[in-house]
Amino acid sequence: MTRSPQKAHVEQIDSRRLFLRIRGKYPGLTKASKKIADYILANYEETKYLSISSLAERVNVSESMITKFVRLLGLKGYQDFKVRLALGQENSAPAADIFGEVSLDDDASSICRTIYNNNVETLRDSLSVLNFKDVERAADLIVRARKVVFYGSGGSTIALGDALARFHRIGILCSGFSDAHTQLMSASLLGRQDVAVGISNSGRSVSIVESLAIARKKGAATICITNYEETPLTAAADVRLFTSSRDVAKLSENLHSRVAELSLIDSLYVTVASKMKEKALESLRTTAEVIRVHRLKSV
Repeated sequence: MTRSPQKAHVEQIDSRRLFLRIRGKYPGLTKASKKIADYILANYEETKYLSISSLAERVNVSESMITKFVRLLGLKGYQDFKVRLALGQENSAPAADIFGEVSLDDDASSICRTIYNNNVETLRDSLSVLNFKDVERAADLIVRARKVVFYGSGGSTIALGDALARFHRIGILCSGFSDAHTQLMSASLLGRQDVAVGISNSGRSVSIVESLAIARKKGAATICITNYEETPLTAAADVRLFTSSRDVAKLSENLHSRVAELSLIDSLYVTVASKMKEKALESLRTTAEVIRVHRLKSV
């Protein structure tokens, strides 16, 4: 399947997007860059008033390392970084300061409010980092594909199942696999008319990374849905679709990635349907009728 290189996402970067970009790149940063990122995320109010030499002294790195870090974020230099850091803070709190932490000592009311609020922030953050042109590119690949294969494991199997249910209903020939061996075998049988979609929050699930790499080697177009930028999964993908969610530290689990993944799947599904138009509507009517007869009648 014909594919073109993914273009850089050009956007207006304010403080919120800047924090999201730091979080998205964090797993792939060097030890020194992570020290800079940690300090900025924890002390953003102070950082916007610091000179480059003051920040370098506080983090105990060189000024050249600070410059390298801000350029990694797609900025021109340290002064540009400080301007972006100040943008948007007058209207809303930055992304680093909104997310609430769940405590196992909280009552049900506090837990529910924190989880619901965090899910809302996850959706806001994910929408901020989403490149709509890449959603269009992914949708075009799916519409033209002979078949589409989805790969997911762990928590991402929920998004995998949702994707299959959605795309089947509009007539897209698709399948999905969560077992590692089946994923690899499936990928080895794909060809140039096919599309492989890997879903992994970390971007480091071995079987999904390997499956996408094999699918690409066989000529299939590859799409990934993930939370982080510089990962083995993004390296294996022709089109990269990003979410933005955070771990719940005390539970060592990302409770909110599923919300972001499901919303992205839904967005991609509706975008594909919009390109298929009447064909999608006809498939929806057909599949809805089959499902309808299996529902219990109202009393």
